[in-house]
Amino acid sequence: MSRTVTVGFDGSPESRAAAEWAAREAGLRGSRLLLVHVREPVPEPMARAPLPGGETRGHWSERIPREAPAGSAAAPSASTPDP
Repeated sequence: MSRTVTVGFDGSPESRAAAEWAAREAGLRGSRLLLVHVREPVPEPMARAPLPGGETRGHWSERIPREAPAGSAAAPSASTPDP
């Protein structure tokens, strides 16, 4: 059975510390590391408006792994599932 250490990450100092801990834990256990980022849904009337600052789902799927702590390299593998 494959084990995965899952941690939420939003770029805040607290989530960065949690991700570093999770990466070390995954490394010690020989487990996968899964970083998770969740955004609140946009209200329907605003759903058709462009996102501010060019933010897109693709933007976040690239940004979160890039901003993840360097310590996450200690984990055997990190994954970002398709949205």
